[in-house]
Amino acid sequence: MRNCPNISMKKQEKLIAQLKVQNEARNTKFKWIFLTLPLISVIAFLPSLLSASSIRARLISLLSISSMLCTAYNLFSLPNAKPTRKRMDTHEPPGPLLQYGPYLNGVLSLLIGLSALMIDDRKMGHDGSRLLCLLPIVVFTITTSAGYTMRSVDIESLEKLKYPYKGA
Repeated sequence: MRNCPNISMKKQEKLIAQLKVQNEARNTKFKWIFLTLPLISVIAFLPSLLSASSIRARLISLLSISSMLCTAYNLFSLPNAKPTRKRMDTHEPPGPLLQYGPYLNGVLSLLIGLSALMIDDRKMGHDGSRLLCLLPIVVFTITTSAGYTMRSVDIESLEKLKYPYKGA
């Protein structure tokens, strides 16, 4: 038999409520921290968008900026907690942008990364353009994994672990 501390139901509920509040606050904080990553990364593509000599270079910069903004939107629109069965029954299903947006953005980021193989740095307007084309896929991977990690903490499962307190 396991040695469990005797905690009353009220204390258990209070503890679970505190953990939920702490988890929500932590998720919100990390969401805003990771949201700055794609937004700041947009700045890296502005010089090549404004001063590139070829249309291809401007298009790649524009697509990269679009990918970064989509990454930020996808992270911002993620709920802080994993949807439970109760919440899934009461809410409307997500729209097509929320449902397919992350997949389309992942494909766009991958295509931009693959375009780095065909880029001539001189035509992009500055050195390091190949490396810059890898930025959307790196930022997408980091923010997506961070978002799923934040949502993977399931405080709701603690409700199932409550045990009835039997008095002495």
